[in-house]
Amino acid sequence: MNYTPKRWIRLGLGAALIGTAGLAACGGEGGEAGETAMTAPGGAASYAQGGEMGEGEGGEGVTAVDPAMLLPIDQRAAMISSEVTVAAALARAGEPDDAAEHLRIALGEIQPGGLSRLVEKGFDPDLIDQAEDALSGSAPPDEVEAKLAAVEANMADLQANAGGDPLELVIFLMKRCENAYRAGVSFSNEIDDPIRYQKSYGYAVSAQKAADAITSGDASRLQLELKMLVLMWPAEGPVTGDVPAPPSTFLSQVSRIGLELSTLE
Repeated sequence: MNYTPKRWIRLGLGAALIGTAGLAACGGEGGEAGETAMTAPGGAASYAQGGEMGEGEGGEGVTAVDPAMLLPIDQRAAMISSEVTVAAALARAGEPDDAAEHLRIALGEIQPGGLSRLVEKGFDPDLIDQAEDALSGSAPPDEVEAKLAAVEANMADLQANAGGDPLELVIFLMKRCENAYRAGVSFSNEIDDPIRYQKSYGYAVSAQKAADAITSGDASRLQLELKMLVLMWPAEGPVTGDVPAPPSTFLSQVSRIGLELSTLE
């Protein structure tokens, strides 16, 4: 297997460390059977420190920069689509309030400087507003479904028009997925932040879809690992009452995805 260092850099050293710990858990590289992936150096101590990438204020003396000016249009489109994915799953699972919240987040994350770029690529924010109103106003199920379907179709058009490298998009989404899961699920395997936990699901599904568009090399193993990642949530999505996958299990799967990404150019 040909491991490409730049892939590890983009995925973050955390994935590399977890991958090494995963080998130790199997008794490889000097490890003993029974160790978990979270025994990687700093694993338990650093797990809860993972905030969602791209969020937060500038440091002291640093002027905050509009995030919309920093992210490529394909990544911004993928972020919005991820929120829509979560909203649609929760709405269809009978959780309209949480679904509406994610639609509000989808619009709220769009900075003024970035909206025009998205609209140029076909984004219609009014469709999200209409779907959110239907969910918040207890509209009939048929009407809600029609509004959600319209938003999903618009997201598909937006991402198709935004283009981008699907492999780079998977890397971007996996960073956000891991960081959202770290922020949403405690090391003791409890959901501390439901919104972040739900967002991690959206990023995972979006990464899986992006991987399906990879045409260079043999992406079948990557696609399989991403499918296994998505299966860590219930078929209905990140629904209320779900018992999350243990962080060690989740991060081990992330490391396997990192290994497959490292073989693709």
